[in-house]
Amino acid sequence: MMLLQTEARIYLQSQRGVFQTADFHRFCTFNFDTYHAESREPFGNLLALNDEMLSPESSIEIKTAEIIRIVLIPLAGALEIYLREEVKYVNSGEMLEFLTEPGKSLTITNPYANETVNYLQIRFKETENAWSYSKLTAFDISDKNRLLKINRKQEDENRILIGQYDGREEGTFLCNSNKAIFVFIIEGAFEVQNRLLEKRDGLSLRNVSEVEFEALSNQAIILIMEVD
Repeated sequence: MMLLQTEARIYLQSQRGVFQTADFHRFCTFNFDTYHAESREPFGNLLALNDEMLSPESSIEIKTAEIIRIVLIPLAGALEIYLREEVKYVNSGEMLEFLTEPGKSLTITNPYANETVNYLQIRFKETENAWSYSKLTAFDISDKNRLLKINRKQEDENRILIGQYDGREEGTFLCNSNKAIFVFIIEGAFEVQNRLLEKRDGLSLRNVSEVEFEALSNQAIILIMEVD
């Protein structure tokens, strides 16, 4: 049997796209909105990985032209989301995922009067047959040195995992054979598949059976996502 060669690409945080207003900052790992760069096309069904900051009591409106699964992970603070005539809240240590309805808008708000919030907005392409409800999942990264699955995986839904590691602690993620992998470093530095990744760097991987990594700093946080 012929072995497939591993395909890997590093996405440096310093090369991300930037969009900002007085109240909002966005750093894009992939092409998004007005940001377009060579070699920054979506990775499989992973359409966007945005590192976003909202000023106190500010809001952004989101509207999509197709069905998209949006994952929100607050890194500092909490978010208020107005979705389908409901208000939902997601705090640090939680993940909210939901499907958008084409042509309909939703609003993300910073509810704090004096604090800026920082969060990840991740987008996956979905089908009309996907689940249609929102899901809130809590996780505790103080349970250190292991990966925590943070989405309530449905049948055929890709796993999303997060972990906080002490310096020199190692880990291994066993991959599904038909999945690609995207790794994103939230805090600190890691060596992943013999590649150095620092805070907010990303790494795409294809044709891998496992992902090996080692934390190079204390309180280092890694995010691993399966991608179709």
